[in-house]
Amino acid sequence: MKNRIPKTWQAVSVGIAVIAILLSGQTCGQKEPAYQRWGITKPTTDRAAEKELAFAYDLFYDLKFEDAKRVYQQVADNFPKSAEAHVGLSMAYRYTGERNKALAECKKALDLDPDAVAAQLNYADLCPPFRGIEPDLNLTDSQRIVTSIDYCQKALKSQHPLSTYAHIILFGDYLLGLGGLPKARQQLIELGKKGYSPLMLKDFAYNLLNTVDPDAILFTQGDNDTYPLLSLQEHEGVRKDVSVVNINLLNIPLVAGLMRDSMKVPISYNDSILERIQARYDSAAKKIILPQEVLIKNIIENARKQNRPVYFSTTVARENIGTYQDYLVLEGLAWKVINVKTRDSTDIDKVITNMNEKYRLDNIEQKEIWLSNLSPITRNVKGLGINYVACYSVMADHYQKQKENDKAVSCYRNMAKIAPPIGREDMMQMILDKWLELKPDDNEAKELEKKYLGGS
Repeated sequence: MKNRIPKTWQAVSVGIAVIAILLSGQTCGQKEPAYQRWGITKPTTDRAAEKELAFAYDLFYDLKFEDAKRVYQQVADNFPKSAEAHVGLSMAYRYTGERNKALAECKKALDLDPDAVAAQLNYADLCPPFRGIEPDLNLTDSQRIVTSIDYCQKALKSQHPLSTYAHIILFGDYLLGLGGLPKARQQLIELGKKGYSPLMLKDFAYNLLNTVDPDAILFTQGDNDTYPLLSLQEHEGVRKDVSVVNINLLNIPLVAGLMRDSMKVPISYNDSILERIQARYDSAAKKIILPQEVLIKNIIENARKQNRPVYFSTTVARENIGTYQDYLVLEGLAWKVINVKTRDSTDIDKVITNMNEKYRLDNIEQKEIWLSNLSPITRNVKGLGINYVACYSVMADHYQKQKENDKAVSCYRNMAKIAPPIGREDMMQMILDKWLELKPDDNEAKELEKKYLGGS
């Protein structure tokens, strides 16, 4: 592939920071001074302002972006020289889709505090042309990529926990901006070296890779089910036979071409055709057909010819699987695509083997907040635990049908351990009802019922 900037940036809505999977994030912002929250080097000294900034920070990481904007704007109005207020306002605008306003606020923050790490990273993330922003900069597309890289390098020179996030941005700059796969891969190695991912997420990546058969193609969707897998492959050499294909990135012709040429993804279209595959409205289906749908079909058809197994991660939204959801068999953290039409079928032997023998499950219950991740959407990884709850539920149903009630109870016990830490106490009623149905006198279940449901 040539090192070139695609002409279709404005049509690309996803960019490198693809939509992630799960849930809101909760932080301890009110316990963190400004310099710890955003890497601010010139914090606001007013106590009232500091309290409001901490409150806005919590709102932002609870995904309450409109409320966060309101509070940040109030602080910015009262304290125009508050770099943190402008950083926060920029981040909030970014996640409500107002990216030009986000860029403008970020520039204000950098003018006030050039060394603020979050401002550097946010600007680096917003500046590249694949963000679809028309900044007030007299820069070419290539210069915008170089500017992004420069700000990432500045952030990396700090020792702030957020600085490692720069490697995610650099991955996009090199891959999407410059077509430089070797340099992009080096960023994944750096993420591994610096222990960027929380243990639960790293284990999830390991488990997902080890769900699939040799030489498989694995479709993923978001940040948390993609970059940790790629980092494991590049840094630790885990399951390098698996081709990880982020379906959102298939919408970008340059990346699709790189997948075809350097990542063993069986795409049969040449560069010219990839450039011509555009989003279109299907009046019959009454929906927009994205390039990813065309390319997923092409990949699966070619994989079948090559006898390569194909999987969708269970983190992929069903609407993105399309007609193939009628051809899926659950094997654990991934659905295998088969040739025979089925619907929500399960290979229970594979699920049991994966859960009992292959998967790393020690860190599922950890309440980890990914403090080195700038994004409020992907910062909280605990929601991934719901995928394990689903597997245990499938196993419990199987054991119950086989009259192996002790094994079924063991599954419900594991589900009860996972659900509360991942914020799913709402599932405890169902879990404990099924547990006590099989073992009415179980003291552990009764104690849990008392704790979570107020039982006597």
